[in-house]
Amino acid sequence: MRKIEIVPAASSLLQSLRGLGYSPETAIADLIDNSIAAGAATIAVDLDWNEGDPVARILDDGRGMDEDALVKAMCFGGDGPTGGRAQDDLGRFGLGLKTASLSQCRCLTVVTRKAGASATLAWDVDAVIAAGRWDALVPDPPPASAQLEDLSAHENGTLVQWDRMDAIGGLSGLDREAFFQRVRDIGAHLGMVFHRFLGGDARRVAISLNGRPLKGWDPFQRSHPATITMQSEPVRHAGKVLTVTPYVLPHRDRFANEAEWEAAGGPGGWGERQGFYVYRGRRLLVPGGWLGLGGTRAWTRDEASRLARIAVDLPTDLDADWRIDVRKSQARPPGRLRNRLTVIAGLCRDKAREVFAWRGSRAKGQLRHARPQDDIWAAGSGSARYRIQRDHPAVRAVIGAMNGNAGMVEGLLSIIERSVPVERIWLDVSEAEGAASPALQSDEIATLAAQLAAVIATMPVSTPVEERVDQLIRHLPGDMSALRSAVLQNLKATP
Repeated sequence: MRKIEIVPAASSLLQSLRGLGYSPETAIADLIDNSIAAGAATIAVDLDWNEGDPVARILDDGRGMDEDALVKAMCFGGDGPTGGRAQDDLGRFGLGLKTASLSQCRCLTVVTRKAGASATLAWDVDAVIAAGRWDALVPDPPPASAQLEDLSAHENGTLVQWDRMDAIGGLSGLDREAFFQRVRDIGAHLGMVFHRFLGGDARRVAISLNGRPLKGWDPFQRSHPATITMQSEPVRHAGKVLTVTPYVLPHRDRFANEAEWEAAGGPGGWGERQGFYVYRGRRLLVPGGWLGLGGTRAWTRDEASRLARIAVDLPTDLDADWRIDVRKSQARPPGRLRNRLTVIAGLCRDKAREVFAWRGSRAKGQLRHARPQDDIWAAGSGSARYRIQRDHPAVRAVIGAMNGNAGMVEGLLSIIERSVPVERIWLDVSEAEGAASPALQSDEIATLAAQLAAVIATMPVSTPVEERVDQLIRHLPGDMSALRSAVLQNLKATP
């Protein structure tokens, strides 16, 4: 059979590869992947506004490369997706260094040192277009910078520099204020993607941005005492084992202040960050979302599920099964795993809805005496979607105290049950994004304490007084310690 080699047009293909859809965040993360794979312990990212002509530099203290290895690294395709990779190799298609960089700039320069010897190579988009050939350049000398001086003082390491950024990226054309706002966004993204490396859950790596150390953001708030860690599920697929661990995060009322709550929400906020967190080699690929799961109707990001977050740890050799994309920002579960993941996620979503509805009061066994009948509200059926529990001790006591007029109370409760403005409540909660309830003022505490004391006085004395108080106030939002004390004082003052 006759063969004809068809060589891609260098200028056209290179310009097409620039449009793969990288953002500055995902592009820089791709370069950090290379640094981690090279064994770097320290990675410094510098983004210089440069009076509106931005320059980016990423310097690491990894193993570095000799010239032959650098030429291979700058080859489009490199070690492709079918090549074997070590478990700590975060590469995927052999394109990241080039496509990620050239998505943001027109000139990519790499200076690297190995055992004290330096090598430099550059891709210049305009030079490739002019020559019509895949000719990389060897700048001599390399572009001067403080980072280059730092690299030159070490035996090993690599410096990547982006010059001539243009509109196809996300950092060109910004004024100073807008540029540094993007820098802050990039820092938040990197703290999320590499939080396991920054926090020591993986091999510890120090990453700085414009001289400031980045802190990892833990999506699961594992250090918070009210976080619920559900049972981890080992899932087998294609002869490999991946681990799925669901978490239910604390209700807003369980955080110390608004700043702590906002920080726990993460980049993009609570609504955006719910769902699956897919890791590959402990590097975060997918920061939330429901992966198209949910049965016949795919789940969407909704208010009641925003406390549900599920970690999925993949080994690096399941890329094809999970359809990891070239930017390492998307993953899709294999068909055989969808039902199993849907079941695991469904349980997590149910628990998250319970915490969301009851403000976390059931978490971690905090209610020592809680029984089903201690809930004032219960899910109903028919026209009354929610009903008031007639078996609740306070409701039962008030009805019993009516001396033959219990029907009046029953009628009033039925009207309340059938007129709960569910849609309006849901809309208000969504618009407020679950804002914490305002604290009770002193006059409100005094009034409410007197009212509750009157109800508690009708409840069976066989139940300890403090337990009766807790049965009434345990589901009230916020810190009710002041109200509890006031109720107890009222009861002591009552003859």
